Amino acid sequence: MSEALADALQTAAHWNAPRSLPQRTRWWQSKAIVRHINRRIAGEESDGTAGGDLALLRAQNDAAPFGRAISVGCGTGYHELQLLKAGVVEHFDLVEIAASRVAAIHASAAAMGLSARISVSSADPFAGAASGQYDLVYWRDALHHMNPTLDAVAWSRRVLHTGGLFYMHECVAPSYMQWSDHQLDLVERVRRMLPARYLDDPHQPGRLIPLRRSRPTVAGMRAADPSECVDSANILPSVRAVFPNAALVPAGGIVYMLALNDILANLDEERDDGLLAALLAIDDLYSDAGDFVYAVAHARKLDPAAAYA
Repeated sequence: MSEALADALQTAAHWNAPRSLPQRTRWWQSKAIVRHINRRIAGEESDGTAGGDLALLRAQNDAAPFGRAISVGCGTGYHELQLLKAGVVEHFDLVEIAASRVAAIHASAAAMGLSARISVSSADPFAGAASGQYDLVYWRDALHHMNPTLDAVAWSRRVLHTGGLFYMHECVAPSYMQWSDHQLDLVERVRRMLPARYLDDPHQPGRLIPLRRSRPTVAGMRAADPSECVDSANILPSVRAVFPNAALVPAGGIVYMLALNDILANLDEERDDGLLAALLAIDDLYSDAGDFVYAVAHARKLDPAAAYA
């Protein structure tokens, strides 16, 4: 396995089961935001961070299960196991090199009675997977760790059989999260609309979250995780190049990921439900105008004789 791929798989960040943080500070900890995202992705509200994927994949396959699927950089396999449990996929080949995550995959699969329906490998899939063997290539919060992205998307097409589905639910932020001035302007506008009590820093009470976000330094990003959003700016161009027939679903994030980061702790999902709904409506408007952080894309492999077959 190449050193670059090993680094990427070792640190691939998955939005797995909700994480334990000091307070509800991140979007995936909010039931309302997750339901909103799922509705945007699949047209129907559902709970859980796998809900939108489940609904859209069912629709894309006329409710029939995908026979064999692969997921690279699957983390603890949370989303993949949900697809298996729901009958959306019959068998998953899972690629993950971190020993602790591999152990977690096996433990979760055993507890769910799914052990016979998974294969877990730490081998380099880009070198070993045969052409045309999969019904579904599923990327969930791992493609943005691949470098170059184009190679990973082209590989995805190669290992699909004709008619197989490429599916990604990914962070498509600027590489190394170098937010544009325009994106930071949008975030600042949202924060300026909020009363000061919503800007309280949950980690330092009495300190207000700045109205304007700053960009992380590239050096700092590389030091924390050299693969985090390493080539994420090229995800959508790569998908368009390899799968010209791809459908794109902008999934938002300027508001719920950037503007509400940490601030979310100050919003009560019942008392502030109207405010949160209004903020998510703004996020939708941003997405519809082309400003978004997350996206879903899916495409069938239609022509095995094309350049990336």
